[in-house]
Amino acid sequence: MPIGVSSARSSRADLVDRLRVLIVSQTLGPGTRINESQLSTQLGVSRTPLREALSSLEGESLVRSEHDRGFFVPRLSSQEVRELYPIGRELDLLALRTTRHYSDATIGELGRLNRRFLKAKRNPQEARRFDAEFHALLIGACPNQRLLRTLAPIKAGMERYERLYMSDESDVVRSAVHHARIVDALKNGDIEAAAAALSDNWTYGFERLLLMRLDAPR
Repeated sequence: MPIGVSSARSSRADLVDRLRVLIVSQTLGPGTRINESQLSTQLGVSRTPLREALSSLEGESLVRSEHDRGFFVPRLSSQEVRELYPIGRELDLLALRTTRHYSDATIGELGRLNRRFLKAKRNPQEARRFDAEFHALLIGACPNQRLLRTLAPIKAGMERYERLYMSDESDVVRSAVHHARIVDALKNGDIEAAAAALSDNWTYGFERLLLMRLDAPR
């Protein structure tokens, strides 16, 4: 591949990542109409690559476009939770069951990440990072790359909701219990027990978010 092509792809991916951080951190909050001129100046890019990056994020449900209105950040909604979480849960479970075997090193690292996750219970940003690393490692060895590519935009679309979920210390503690059950099951070579604990983890987060009245005026 020509060096220029590779460099351009890397720059586009970097821009998408920078925009994703602005949205997940709510620097660009829910309901915000994106001022392309202002944002392109802020990020030091022209409007064409900015629009391309925003279009990529539209595939992750992090932005939406409307005719004659441009791009905006969608509001959080219980409907989106109902759409995203059941799909994410089933794909995650399939990835876990497809992996089948976990090395001692991977299981040890999962335990370490969960301990760091629990320790960060009063820091939502850190807790979300360690939770994401835990789940990424859990399914990262799945041999079905098409499955992982299908799952990636689903999880990206959930990031704003995960940030909200991690703001409650008790929810982090409960999730850490689910994680510990997953790790213990993997130590015992019991994939189905690990899948049951993973399903409980997803279901708990899903139900908690639906209790947060996401559709109420803010």
